[in-house]
Amino acid sequence: MARIYRPPQRTKAPQPLSRNQPVTGLDHQGRGVVRTDQGARFIAGALPDEIISFQPLGKYEGTLTAIHQHSPLRVNPPCRFYASCGGCDLQHLQLAAQRDHKQQVVSELLQKFAGITAVNWLEPLQAAAWNYRQRTRLAVHWDPKRQSLRLGFRARGSKSIVEIDHCLVLSDQLNPLLAPLKQLLPGLKSVRELGHVELIAGVSERLVLLRLQQPPESADQALLQNFAEQQQVQVWLQVGADAAVRLARQDASEPAAPQYMSSGVRLNFTPGNFLQAHAELNQQLVAQAIAWLDPQPGEQVLDLFAGSGNFSIPLARKGAQVTAVEGIASMVSQLSENASRAGVQLEAVCADLEQPWKHPVLASQTVDKVLLDPARQGAANAIAEITARAPQRIIYVSCAPDTLARDAALLITKGYELRQAQIVDMFPQTHHIETLSWFERR
Repeated sequence: MARIYRPPQRTKAPQPLSRNQPVTGLDHQGRGVVRTDQGARFIAGALPDEIISFQPLGKYEGTLTAIHQHSPLRVNPPCRFYASCGGCDLQHLQLAAQRDHKQQVVSELLQKFAGITAVNWLEPLQAAAWNYRQRTRLAVHWDPKRQSLRLGFRARGSKSIVEIDHCLVLSDQLNPLLAPLKQLLPGLKSVRELGHVELIAGVSERLVLLRLQQPPESADQALLQNFAEQQQVQVWLQVGADAAVRLARQDASEPAAPQYMSSGVRLNFTPGNFLQAHAELNQQLVAQAIAWLDPQPGEQVLDLFAGSGNFSIPLARKGAQVTAVEGIASMVSQLSENASRAGVQLEAVCADLEQPWKHPVLASQTVDKVLLDPARQGAANAIAEITARAPQRIIYVSCAPDTLARDAALLITKGYELRQAQIVDMFPQTHHIETLSWFERR
């Protein structure tokens, strides 16, 4: 057989170390910005007013190697996994400064993309900055050669897994499950079929969701049932693209449905339903959004990207005529059930809001006020449909400041003004930003 000659691949020599560079600011991902003759570099872990050295990486980034002058806003990260774990990225910055930075990011993006220079900012909504996460996803890797399991979070900028036994931002309900899970999972025959594990804390129950490629064998089901009984948790299984199902209990009893709180109302959910990460702040967020919207009895209110009813049901309790729109059919069903349990009337509609609104309920309805809570990609098409109906007031809940700014620009061109805005510190110790905005038709 002829052999084809392949010259050895040449690896690029590392770029020379960049020394004694001033950090001029933070970008929207919380990375330090360094201005060099070759352009800006973004350095994770660096803070404004510091003098640093870094190893250039690629065209735009760099790895922090030394801090020669420290910022007065720098603090020692309390988490022992912080240097490698990709879950948090702002533990080295004082908490108040984290919130100031997040507000500055949104302000700058609103000015850049929407031309909004004066924003009436309220003080950020805030709550516990540690042990707040009521849901998390754990990465899993099974090494069949070593017969060992890695369970934890992805490393920063990598697919490798940082094994953890305690997480400082995870709720006190969920942290105690980490060690028992590490013991349980290697004993499952289906461990090699395991994609990842989700932990969720409801009002009075804990859930462990295993995502698998194939259904577990009966022996595995028995192990999981024992685990559920010992740890007093609900175990749920999701096989492939199927919906998550609850594993039957050993005593065949039917446990209570998992629930979360919204404006003093308990709402049922199932794994896969969207839940805010911070339970306490979700309560504040819903209350503030409804106060700004100020729904009056009989007003026609649209709640878009409605999920399982986080805003819809509190709105309906105010007497408004609520049409709640969600694109996932199972969540629409959950929303309808929650409304029935809460004793309120509303219209639950399943529709893709990023397509033209052809659903008869949406096509013909007059609208007084709108609340929307889209995913990170924002709501460009929905904004066009909303403004065509000319509601007087729009409350926009955003988890992505760049798409919020883009959508705000559309609202400005359609005759709306930004009346108030507020940062919701839903994700302390990270760069992620939640914003609540009030737009009013001029």
